[in-house]
Amino acid sequence: MTSLRHGIAAEHALSLPIAPRSDLSVDGQVQRTASVMRKYDVSALLPDLTVSFRQIVAPATPLFEECASAFARGTLIQTVNGPVAVEDLMPGDYIETASGSVPVTWIGSTTYVPGHSEGQTTLKALTRITGEGFGYGAPGMDVLCGPAARMIVRHDKLRKLLGQDAVLAPVQDYVDGDRYLEVTPGGTVQLYHLMVNGHTTIKVGGVEFETYHPGKAAGQALGPNLRALFLSMFPNVTDLDDFGQVSMTRTQREVIESLLDT
Repeated sequence: MTSLRHGIAAEHALSLPIAPRSDLSVDGQVQRTASVMRKYDVSALLPDLTVSFRQIVAPATPLFEECASAFARGTLIQTVNGPVAVEDLMPGDYIETASGSVPVTWIGSTTYVPGHSEGQTTLKALTRITGEGFGYGAPGMDVLCGPAARMIVRHDKLRKLLGQDAVLAPVQDYVDGDRYLEVTPGGTVQLYHLMVNGHTTIKVGGVEFETYHPGKAAGQALGPNLRALFLSMFPNVTDLDDFGQVSMTRTQREVIESLLDT
């Protein structure tokens, strides 16, 4: 199987602020900011079943970085033909999800570069979920995640409070120095995220992670230029509404724990 992309040279992964940007709109006011830029590799399954590949330079900000920074290179994704490293997946490959076997429709990738923390970048550290940290075979191996990785958190009490017994929370919220370790690799690490039709979850090493979705509020604070740039990363969609609904509540660890303490 052909690899999607095998990485970007460290010196090309990030660039310094290139120009003041004037397309970030907040409460109707244009905010001029200088953005650190990042390169993103994206591939998408088009309606005619061909695959589009492109590289895009876009801001190193949470909205853009979250689409490409959930799983580290080497992470095994369960396909209908067995586990496949995330870097070897292609749009059109069928993977196992909570919604059944469905094709990957989009893959995004960018590079974690140690020592870079300019601007609003989220790529300052990675999180390692230790093998068998939750008991035998859970997970069966270490799983290295980027800051965009969200996992399912389950608790019976949540059903009474929210009408559902599971929510999604960032993996990095659970760093504890034991089962979840914050790590800063000495070299570059290629990171990935993937999307299917309909927001759902996949199991990686026995841990349930969400597939990519930009979220309900994506684009609300973007001016037309940044909105167009963001959508250009997804040649398989034409509008933010095409991403559909988020299938599960997203929150943070502190909110979950405050709810469970009530």
